[in-house]
Amino acid sequence: MKRFLKFAAVGVSGIVVNQALLWFFTEITGLYYLFSAAIGIETSIITNFILNDKWTFRDRSHGKGGMFHRGLKFNAVSVAGLVINISVLFACTEYFGIYYLTSNLIGICAAFLWNYFVNLGWTWKAEKPGERKARTGSGPWKSKNKTVSIVIPTYNEKENIQKLIPMIFQTLNKAGIRAEVIVVDDNSPDKTWKAAEDLAREKKLPVRVVRRKGKLGLSSAVIEGFKVAKGDVLGVMDADHSHPVEVLPEMVKGLERFEMTVGSRYVKGGDIEKWPVKRKIISKTAIMMARPLTKLKDTTSGYFMVRRDVLEGPKLNPRGFKICLEVAVKSGARIKEIPIIFKDRLHGESKLGSNVMWDYIVHLKDLYKHKVRKKIKRS
Repeated sequence: MKRFLKFAAVGVSGIVVNQALLWFFTEITGLYYLFSAAIGIETSIITNFILNDKWTFRDRSHGKGGMFHRGLKFNAVSVAGLVINISVLFACTEYFGIYYLTSNLIGICAAFLWNYFVNLGWTWKAEKPGERKARTGSGPWKSKNKTVSIVIPTYNEKENIQKLIPMIFQTLNKAGIRAEVIVVDDNSPDKTWKAAEDLAREKKLPVRVVRRKGKLGLSSAVIEGFKVAKGDVLGVMDADHSHPVEVLPEMVKGLERFEMTVGSRYVKGGDIEKWPVKRKIISKTAIMMARPLTKLKDTTSGYFMVRRDVLEGPKLNPRGFKICLEVAVKSGARIKEIPIIFKDRLHGESKLGSNVMWDYIVHLKDLYKHKVRKKIKRS
């Protein structure tokens, strides 16, 4: 709303310039009023662009092409507005007998609405989080020499992580990728946290453990892991071997062209092994519920990687268990989905229950509210 009011204020200044020139050239110099109107409008276009670029859209005045490029766009939009303005002016004056200055004001109002919404979505189109930093950096983002921090939330996953963690390092080391693993454990009764510490000590692996006081939720575990991570890339995967480690190098490499990569079951080449029909229905339903929020096809995936700088802006919600969806919606990152074959857990029991489903519904409600507020703020 503030931006709209600023644009309106600039428009008022343009009206003053426009009307003054229209009156001057028509009344003082005797120029035909339509020619006078064209001069007034073109002059106001120039003054309006400068004021909008330096004030109304100051936060967006750093896009590709610079001020000259934006000026060309603004002028193109305004020329269309000029056509609207003069058409309304002519019609009101010649066919309805309205005084030409009043007719011009009506034309300006019609052109104003056109100008605001087209300029908002084109001339000063909002950059996605991460684009500005990538643009102002030293060059293209490269995966070489980057460190990957993989966060693994756990609760009673002792047997699984004893096999998974060495597999992660073997896969990434073979691809020449530096990595660390951060196990965030909710004080598991089977002492998962101790098994992770033992791996780090005995096999001299870069594994760190965050031991929490109790079951505090998956999303909050991931956020805590991100806070202590040292890597340029932040990743998340399940401890139960359902996420294939062999695609890790491809997910890291994908960040050279995209800001986020997601292991997806629902793109070409992706699939799910040994899931009962009931669970497939639940998964598809959950995805349909989130579809308006993002173009991501596997909105319930828990396997993803993201450039660290992408998460510098959005505030992540620790509630719920679909942190991937949270990051995708709030960051606005450019996403590449990489097909995976999702396997059922190797050891232990699934943590999917009615509480988790309810948390997902509440989480969706919060994300829809966030999206609506963001649209209102942008306008």
